[in-house]
Amino acid sequence: MTKLTGYQTNQNASNEALKDATLTTDGTKDYLDVNQVRSMDSTTNSLNVVDYAHHEVHSSSHYYIDGHTTLASGASFYVKLVTPAGTKWSHFLWEISSSFILETSLTEDATGGMTGGTSAVPFNNNRNSTKVSGMVITKGVTVNTGGTIISSSKWGSRSTGGSHSRDDELILKADTVYLRAFTSSTNANIVSFKAFWYEHTNK
Repeated sequence: MTKLTGYQTNQNASNEALKDATLTTDGTKDYLDVNQVRSMDSTTNSLNVVDYAHHEVHSSSHYYIDGHTTLASGASFYVKLVTPAGTKWSHFLWEISSSFILETSLTEDATGGMTGGTSAVPFNNNRNSTKVSGMVITKGVTVNTGGTIISSSKWGSRSTGGSHSRDDELILKADTVYLRAFTSSTNANIVSFKAFWYEHTNK
């Protein structure tokens, strides 16, 4: 059987609990030696952890775009997203709000049209990093498109706005065209949009 030896608890200058351990072998398996694992807060003994998306921020693989536009009644605004090819997939979330009535949708495998527009360059959440996203984004495209609508929502009134967000990751298909559409039913409708994602290769 494997046993744990050399276990001790001390603290560093940041008052973090440090765990130093040596794992022995049972003669048939090798085990990882662990040294100075910063595992617990010394005051509460709670684990010091971050979720995986937060980890990707620290790894410089987390990106975002945001912006706003003002739409007249019946007007639409379109954003084209093209995911990178290969096995590094985009784990995608968004937040959208408007001052009045807004309908929005996300189309997968969008085809036809989507010309014009201007490039929207994603920012790295780690502003010290030079890593760039593989996603290509074009805002303000004209549209005449087909595809599969995989998300849609509508909210607001002629006097009140609202918002929509996604909390569970949507893993986008590789090398695929997506189209985000915003359509207003009210004049002077201020629309704010944020998309954020990390790019990860499965182990």
